Amino acid sequence: MSTTTIETPAVPVPHEVATRLTFAGVLRSEWVKLRSLRSSALTLASAAVIMIAIGLIFAATFGSDSDGVNGVTDPTGITLSGGMFAQLVVGVLGVLNISSEYSTGMIRSTVTGVPSRVPVLAGKVVVVAGTVFPAMLAAALVVFFSGQSFMKGNGHPAAAIGDTGVPGALLGSAVTMTGVALLGLALGALMRNTAGAISALVGLVFIVPGLGSLVLPASWRDDVLKFLPSNASDAFAAITPAPNLLGAGAGAAVFAAWVVVPLLAAALLLRRRDV
Repeated sequence: MSTTTIETPAVPVPHEVATRLTFAGVLRSEWVKLRSLRSSALTLASAAVIMIAIGLIFAATFGSDSDGVNGVTDPTGITLSGGMFAQLVVGVLGVLNISSEYSTGMIRSTVTGVPSRVPVLAGKVVVVAGTVFPAMLAAALVVFFSGQSFMKGNGHPAAAIGDTGVPGALLGSAVTMTGVALLGLALGALMRNTAGAISALVGLVFIVPGLGSLVLPASWRDDVLKFLPSNASDAFAAITPAPNLLGAGAGAAVFAAWVVVPLLAAALLLRRRDV
């Protein structure tokens, strides 16, 4: 007895299905991932609370014997002092945005759905930046207005939103924290390990500047340290930058390079390495 084999013809994939994957779809996916994790909202809220609380403490306890750069009081800088601590928190948010996918194995499903891979990283960049920037700008505005009110009420100099350099300082603060979050994202993608990426971020942004000022020869110190990301951001985010820093434009370019170069390296390795 012979057996007849019936072959089922392949069903063609409709053109609209084959082209359904768009960058807008990737963005929606990354947004859903970010907002579906309770830790993301808590981390971002923690960064805002830390920035506001520390800024208000500095403003409320500010004394007449406390001076800014070169003896010039900087009321805006005093209220934005919490930004240096908030940077660490938003940096952790950036790291977790991608390292958590490697730790859970979700990254395999992600790159299966987006075989070209690079749009995944680009989508994460847009979502992280689009979330961190407005949140931290809002926090900067809240602490600025509240802090200046405290300082004025205590009889100390206070700044107004229309004063020279104040809008730039507020925007620069939010830009700095957004850049640190994206740097954390890049380190998370490069290292694929949460603890390692956070350690690298803390070392680069917080430890290396202080350590460098201790171990580098005095003749090298200013020329080297001004190119670190924290000092580069101070060059364009501070109303009265220290004299040993880069100019505002050069500082912005250097800070952008610290963010863009690791992201490009992460995109290249994401395409080449196995997940």
